[in-house]
Amino acid sequence: MPHFERDGRRLHYEVLGRGDPVMLIHGFTNAGWSWMNQVAALVFAGYSVILPDLCGHGLSDPAADVTTVDDLTRDVIGLLDHLAIARASVCGLSLGGMIALTLALEQPQRVDRLVVANSRAAFNDPATAGLVAGWVEMFHQPGGPLRRFQATWPVMLNAQYRESSAGRATYATWCRLAERHSGSSLANVALGMLAFDVAGRLQGIGHPTLVIAGEEDRLFPPAVAREVSDGMADAQFTIIPGAAHISSLDSAEAFNARLLAFLAG
Repeated sequence: MPHFERDGRRLHYEVLGRGDPVMLIHGFTNAGWSWMNQVAALVFAGYSVILPDLCGHGLSDPAADVTTVDDLTRDVIGLLDHLAIARASVCGLSLGGMIALTLALEQPQRVDRLVVANSRAAFNDPATAGLVAGWVEMFHQPGGPLRRFQATWPVMLNAQYRESSAGRATYATWCRLAERHSGSSLANVALGMLAFDVAGRLQGIGHPTLVIAGEEDRLFPPAVAREVSDGMADAQFTIIPGAAHISSLDSAEAFNARLLAFLAG
């Protein structure tokens, strides 16, 4: 099981394929293999795909303290260093999109092309604080991570995918992942997300950028996602019809078409 260590924590990752590197950064409570529908498309298109499990997620060590987006970004930079990769294209979804934006701002020389999917430029408004407070309360209850996953599943993916055989299989697999996760660890990541705000710095990102929104995303609606592209000088913006929050999963074909076309330049 490949891993590297940073600040005493073991962080899991996978690398598949050969070619120009593309790092895919997953969202909150997910893991690297949530990109399963993108890996084959990218590998067969000639890319090397890097899949980190963020701290507190997947097979990586739990987050023992409040862990901010800046902390998670430093982990991603540490992984690039560990793999001796000077520069990579980066695609992040939701929390992963926040990390991708932070990486492009803090270490612009490490980023080639940037894809920000179903994400936002700030996560520190009063409404968000109330949302996170509810998550944290649930995480600290017995079986909290599984209960939160079951409650949010209908919001995260569109009905067509949820009712499909693939959707039912994914639901069963992600239930097992949620059962494995530590509630206190996820609470520490959720609390750390509240410090994220790069809205006033977006003009500092000069990379070719694609911002993706899901038409049916109720967590980060298209208008919220569009604030990311509007804050940049020259970013592309696209909405995937019918897609919910995890558009890479419930609308994989449309997501992959946009991703591959953008990476090809």
